[in-house]
Amino acid sequence: PITLSIQLQNVTSTMIQFSWKPQGGTGDSPYTVRLLGKSGGMEKRILNETSISFENLLSGHQYQISVDVSTCSKNVSTSLTVQTAAEVYRGTTRIMNKVFKSEYQNKSSTEFKEFEKKFIMEV
Repeated sequence: PITLSIQLQNVTSTMIQFSWKPQGGTGDSPYTVRLLGKSGGMEKRILNETSISFENLLSGHQYQISVDVSTCSKNVSTSLTVQTAAEVYRGTTRIMNKVFKSEYQNKSSTEFKEFEKKFIMEV
């Protein structure tokens, strides 16, 4: 009997690339590959290759990838849950309506902690 195993090749914030290996039996039948998102959206492809890339995905989301193959009237399936990487944004904030206090330079000072708390609440 044939078995399938999935190997992740590359996972970014918007793409999942993977391959699979058929072991035992013949792997010459077409493979049905599915990508299922938590929101219920599904993408299905039928192909003869043993690798695929799904692109334009949402960052920081979980997807279930599955590969099915039918050989000798037997269906074999394997699946894996994969999460795309989160996007990281960097930025600078300039605070114009507050007078800078020297205590803000000390992250353990009461003044800094109070300011930080207010800032986080505002953001």
